[in-house]
Amino acid sequence: MPAKRDESSPADQLVDLLVYAPVGIALEAVDNLPKFIERGKSQVTLGRFVAKAAAKKGGSTLETLGERVAHEAGQVLVDLFGIDLTPSNDVAEPEQPSQGEPSNDDTLPIANYDSQAAAQIVKLLAQLTPAERDLVEAHEQNNRSRVTILRKIEQLRANE
Repeated sequence: MPAKRDESSPADQLVDLLVYAPVGIALEAVDNLPKFIERGKSQVTLGRFVAKAAAKKGGSTLETLGERVAHEAGQVLVDLFGIDLTPSNDVAEPEQPSQGEPSNDDTLPIANYDSQAAAQIVKLLAQLTPAERDLVEAHEQNNRSRVTILRKIEQLRANE
């Protein structure tokens, strides 16, 4: 239970702030640093993917991409702090492109991604980094939403 500020002197508060807080932060960082680094890499890679897609699709898609970015930012809050800001019944579904128009997959880590069957992609997922799997997951959710691929990514993430 934290002590009340009224009970400690300004000198004690200064020692807490300048000595004990940095030591506590350093100890927590040692335990969680690899997790923070991997999550940061994943988010930067996903951000680059979204930026490339936005540049290629133009202004008409910016609203949908903005919703996606907002969703990812919300996921960071859930992952790091356990804060879920998603409304329970008011979640918009992403627009699905027509099956006749394969999306541009040159930013994905699997060559010719959109032309491959789910079974072929599932075999390759274990070879990818978590950040690359995040790219594949985002692409799959925004396009064909193949359950086989999405479940395999979840399984691999759980085993990390």
